[in-house]
Amino acid sequence: MKTHQLIGLGCLMMAISIALGAMGAHTLENAISPRYLDVWKTASLYFALNGLGFMAISGSAPCTKGMYIKITILGAFIFSVSLWFLALNELISPALRKLGAVTPIGGVLMIIGWTLIGIHQLRR
Repeated sequence: MKTHQLIGLGCLMMAISIALGAMGAHTLENAISPRYLDVWKTASLYFALNGLGFMAISGSAPCTKGMYIKITILGAFIFSVSLWFLALNELISPALRKLGAVTPIGGVLMIIGWTLIGIHQLRR
């Protein structure tokens, strides 16, 4: 990815994280259980951390293998989006709990992606 694309993605992820985090704090606080509110907060936090991470590595993005960045992006989206939907299961449908099975896949992809990016940078 190009530097400006990674900065743009990171900024959009931060904006989404802030907006959804605020929604959770102000709108969902009395609508879902504390357990699922924590799930919502975790999704927002990890999305924000990944957004910051993408901005932090943006300067070295042209030298980093694009596949590593794509794996990390995919992981961040799978992880956070599945948790946001999981947190809404009390409001929408208990069937959304099944998305909890997808969340670890996103987590593993984030771990693999960030590890590969780190190793690639250490070898430069």
